[in-house]
Amino acid sequence: MFTSFFKLAERQTTVRQEIIAGLTTFFTLAYIVIVAPNILASAGMSVHAAFVSTCVIAAIGSLLSGFIGNYPIALAPGLGLLSYFSFVVVGQLHYSWQQALGMVFISGVLFFLVTITRIRQVIIHAIPHSLGCCIASGIGVFIGLIALKSVGLVIADSNTLVAMGSVTKPGVLLFFVGFCIIAILDGREIPGAMIIGILLTSLLGFVFKVSPFQGVVAMPDHVTEGFFALQLSSLLHMAVIPVIFTFFIVALFDSTGTLIGLTRQFPKDQVSQGVQRTLLAESIAVIAAACIGTSTVAAMVENAAGIRAGGKTGLTAVVAGIGFLLLLFFAPIAVSIPSYATAAVLFYVACMMIKPVADIDWHKPTEFIPAVITLLMIPLTYSISNGIGLGVICYLILNVAAGKWKTIHPALWCLGLVFLIYFLV
Repeated sequence: MFTSFFKLAERQTTVRQEIIAGLTTFFTLAYIVIVAPNILASAGMSVHAAFVSTCVIAAIGSLLSGFIGNYPIALAPGLGLLSYFSFVVVGQLHYSWQQALGMVFISGVLFFLVTITRIRQVIIHAIPHSLGCCIASGIGVFIGLIALKSVGLVIADSNTLVAMGSVTKPGVLLFFVGFCIIAILDGREIPGAMIIGILLTSLLGFVFKVSPFQGVVAMPDHVTEGFFALQLSSLLHMAVIPVIFTFFIVALFDSTGTLIGLTRQFPKDQVSQGVQRTLLAESIAVIAAACIGTSTVAAMVENAAGIRAGGKTGLTAVVAGIGFLLLLFFAPIAVSIPSYATAAVLFYVACMMIKPVADIDWHKPTEFIPAVITLLMIPLTYSISNGIGLGVICYLILNVAAGKWKTIHPALWCLGLVFLIYFLV
């Protein structure tokens, strides 16, 4: 059954090889179910409920990806939009987490619609490559700032806006230790570097009594608190459009780019269909995530570990999905993980997300100036949508002034108009 459904023989793989690859992917991605609940707790959700929601949607997303896309791509909540969900939409814009889930739901519906049509290609081509690169990089800097702020390494200052906090606090020292462990292990291409880093850092915190340990195994608790808690009726106003647009556009570009990068080693005639089907699975999973109680689901770059381990079909993702279901019974571990351990992962992810800056065309001011504005304004305004909006408007102005208005995609004019209304109203 596995051989015929997942086309194992055609892709020159075996059930054993796919299971090993699936376990590798699972252990590499397992940190998500520890980090995500802590981030969602910042939005006011119960840590236990967020843990259950994260495990369930990671399982559903990975199973959907495996069966629909038949590629070794597991899906889980992405840290970039998780941070945006909790720290910006809820923390800064003061929406409730239920309303934020409603925005994720709407963005998921849009994602689904553009995936089953050709609109996705239109939007991808409309956003200039330089802006696309700096949206990802700007989110990386933003996540890095959030991580440093959460451990007290970056603090508020009345004179300079920000300043460096104490580096001698136990939590800060353990943050540095965790970050170094993850960087060293990942640099040596050891699978599961992030989950190993989290567990070792937390263990040091338990041993030195910096943070308490609350157990290992327990039955799932607060199972349904996040289920179908989303609110839609209170979102009928213009102010939510840029927020929904941010969820949508970041997910669209991040997913497409990640999938193309992950599937680069597979035959070209299979990749386009595989990417399209996996995007379809992902769009369904985003809608399900909003209903279950967590943020946008994405194809994670950590899938590369499973692919390196020999994963070639959707069976790899299915095995990872089953692993996430089994994690439902280990909620006490997630609750025990301290903030400095999860901050180490966030900061390392931030470092990786900044890499696309290298792909900007630094020889054309009409390209790199809007890109740099996007990169800077996302963290400095503490808003992804503000950064994208200012970058798009700057791009339009500079290219019109340079006489290149004919090269601007019509859809980009629409986006610019939406952001202009957003800033002026």
